[in-house]
Amino acid sequence: MKEHPEVKALNTLEPTVGEQLRLVEFNKKLDQANEAELREIAKLLAQQAMVSQPAAIRYLAREAAQNLSGIHNSEAEAIMAALKKQLTKEE
Repeated sequence: MKEHPEVKALNTLEPTVGEQLRLVEFNKKLDQANEAELREIAKLLAQQAMVSQPAAIRYLAREAAQNLSGIHNSEAEAIMAALKKQLTKEE
């Protein structure tokens, strides 16, 4: 996987300089926005924070788990069905 030019390999959670500069520019534009624009921005940010990001995190976590385990959905379902069958047969 190609590394991001601004991200150090050991600390990938720290914001990059580019991200921090984008935040400064965003904040400058917010200072100039009127009330209607601020309300619209707040709604868009809320949608991203409360809907889009959690969904993306769930998807990426599922993908990472599948990549680490080497098992994909259809294989996992077959394995779980076989395990369930085996466990219920012994009871």
